[in-house]
This record gives sequence, C-alpha cells and structure tokens, in this order.
Amino acid sequence: MTPSCEQPGEKKQTTLLFGACGRQAATYQSLGKLGLPRTFSAPVAPQRPAVNLLCSHCVASLWMLPSSSPTSLLYPRSPPPGVTGWEPGRFLPHQALGMEVTMVPGKGPSFPEPLREEQDLQRLRDPTTVASELGYVFQAITLTRQRLAGRVPLIGFAGAPWTLMTYMVEGGGSSTMAQAKRWLYQRPQASHQLLRILTDALVPYLVGQVAAGAQALQLFESHAGHLGPQLFSKFALPYIRDVAKRVKAGLQEAGLAPVPMIIFAKDGHFALEELAQAGYEVVGLDWTVAPEKARDCVGKTVTLQGNLDPCALYASEEEIGQLVQEMLNDFGPRRYIANLGHGLYPDMDPEHVGAFVDAVHKHSRLLRQN
Repeated sequence: MTPSCEQPGEKKQTTLLFGACGRQAATYQSLGKLGLPRTFSAPVAPQRPAVNLLCSHCVASLWMLPSSSPTSLLYPRSPPPGVTGWEPGRFLPHQALGMEVTMVPGKGPSFPEPLREEQDLQRLRDPTTVASELGYVFQAITLTRQRLAGRVPLIGFAGAPWTLMTYMVEGGGSSTMAQAKRWLYQRPQASHQLLRILTDALVPYLVGQVAAGAQALQLFESHAGHLGPQLFSKFALPYIRDVAKRVKAGLQEAGLAPVPMIIFAKDGHFALEELAQAGYEVVGLDWTVAPEKARDCVGKTVTLQGNLDPCALYASEEEIGQLVQEMLNDFGPRRYIANLGHGLYPDMDPEHVGAFVDAVHKHSRLLRQN
C-alpha cells in the first residue's frame, strides 16, 4: 500500500465532504479550500446521492440496517470478510491496555473491574504496545477502504482521553461522571498520569488507522459537557491538543500524507474558541450551539461541522427537509460540513437518514444556484 493508502481504481478528484457535488463552485467548498487534501476520491454516483463521508465507527456499529436500505452503502450490515473481533472502536484502546470491556444489552459498554484506586493504574499495559494489539482493527479499516472502492472517503476515529477515562473509572455510562470527577479533585496527579497513558495509546492508534487507509480522523470528547471551563482547560484540552500535535508528527515521521483532523466536544460550547486553536482543521458542533455564535467564536479559518439534532430524524421526511434547509442557511456557504449534532440511534428509520442526506444535497444545490 502506498503512503497515501490510495486504493486501485480510485480517482484523484476534488470532492466535497458532504454536499451537492464535487464542483469547485458548490456550496460546500472544495477540500483544498477547507484545508483538506485533494486526494479524497469522488464517489461513484449511486441512484440516491451518497454522503461523501463514512465513519469507521458507523461501519462498526450500525450493522442492523437492511441491505436494501438507501444508506447500506454508508453503513454496511456486517464487517468486511475475513475480519474477526470487529466491534465499536471507542473502547478498543481500553482493551489494548488490558481492561475487560463487555457490551451489555440495553446498557452498553461495561467495565467489570473499573479503576477505583490510584494503584489500579499499575494494572494497565504499556500504552506503546496498543497498536500491536489492534492489528485486526487496522485490517478491518484496510478491507473496508478496499470495499468502498472510492465511493466515499473513510474516517478513522477514537474517543478523547477524558472521555476514555470516564469509562475506565465509572465502569460504564453515567449521568453525572461523579466517580471520574472525584478522581480529578482528589487524585489530580493520578488523573494526569492516566490521561497521559491514554494519550500515549491514542497517538499510535490513530496513526495506524491512517496507515491502514483512513482518510480523515475524528476525536470524540463525548463527555466534555460534564466539565466546566476550568476542569476542561486543565484535564481535557491539553490532551486534545497533544493528540493533534503528536498524530501529525507521527504521520510525517512515518512518511504518510497529512489528513484532516476533526475535534468534537459534545456540550463543550464554552471551549469553542480554544478548540478552534487546538490543531484541528474542523470543529464539530452539537445541536445546542447556534451556528452564528459558533462562527463568532472560532473565526473564519476553521471549518465547522454539524449540527442537526439527531432526534429530528424522528420527524416526517418533509419536516426533516425543512430543518436541513434552515440549518444550511444558518451556517452559510463557507467552511462548513453538514452533519448531525451527534450520532444516530438504533431505532431510527434508515429511510429518514436517507431523507436527511437527500435534503442536504437538494438545498445545497439551491444555495449554490442562488
């Protein structure tokens, strides 16, 4: 595989991340103008226009969509052939560090032996070995990239250090993150030690995803909202910055072409200005942030991504179209990637996902014409 991971038969064309078409004059500007590489491949036009982004997490976790669904191109039902151990990627660094993770029906990820005391950190494996433990993940990315055959770019992803830490300490999901935040207040040095361990594990994991074929990387700080500005600045932001800096250096050291990096900090509206200066080309927004205020915070040189409320997909297809039109008008035509403000939920109708995609294409064309 070449350093750029270009697959046989892929066309080197300027395309859009998420928009009407790959034309230079389209509402969603060309990748070059977004600060993104021009080696993304224009998708082969299917009967229904396809979203030009494919997230490796979605490939991993949304197998339940029927193969006849218009979104089956985006969310394959099953892992690529020949891949074993395929599972949602957010918790893979935990497993590689030696923690047991189980997926409990109706509950989600569970850690039977969470970190309770400072000495529990001694149970963790050397973070520099993480990449070698996750070879099957990189194999899955490569096979997925090959199967996509240039139809859509493939995004690699990982949870950010603070979010990963919360699961390790809480033992699963939590509405308060009280146990994890107790660590921050009572064990600040141990908390920083754990966050450094996670950062050391994430960097080779993300570089390895690019080497395997990922064409962009997204870091999810899903639990940013549980931290106020002070705790976020102390325990989350430094590691978010470090991940971006070290991944970019790692790609250069490995002889790999740089890829765009996206940071998404859910409910982190209080830190948008800092996130815009953290070394990422794109800042993702959840649905609680007004587009105009977000643009004022990040300036004109950073691309914004988002931010339709995922629950809007429960609405009628007609209303989805109206909401998309409002969203596109609010964000404007420059440095913007249309997306949801968070992930899809398992009970969402695939046809409504398709309606969202169609509406983005339709209304972006109209904006371009006007």
